[in-house]
Parts: sequence; C-alpha cells; structure tokens
Amino acid sequence: MSNMKTMSGAEFRHFFEPLLRELKDTDEVFFGSGDLSVYRPKDRGPIEGPRLVQIEFNETYTITSG
Repeated sequence: MSNMKTMSGAEFRHFFEPLLRELKDTDEVFFGSGDLSVYRPKDRGPIEGPRLVQIEFNETYTITSG
C-alpha cells in the first residue's frame, strides 16, 4: 500500500485520550461519515521495535481522484 496514513502512538493518545476519559457508556461513537463499522484492532508486530497496530473496518472504499 503506498501513502499509508498512520500516526504515532503519542499522536493517537493526544487525539483520543481526552475523549475516552470523558466518554460515557450511553454516548454513541461513529466512524467516517457514519458509514463505517469496526471489525477489529490487529497487532501487526514486529516482535522488537515499534509496534504496528491496525484498526480494521468492515467496509472497503475505492478512492478516485477528481
């Protein structure tokens, strides 16, 4: 995959930690424009060094330019 969009663990925590701290059990969270559902988070390794964590969604998008 070229131009993979990633963020560091520090960036992820910066964006999501305050939200997760305040999130109530009755709050609703949606992904994308409300058209994505979470499939699973997956640890992609490696055994040593920085981990690669992938959050997979059920839907697949086709990106077109233009």
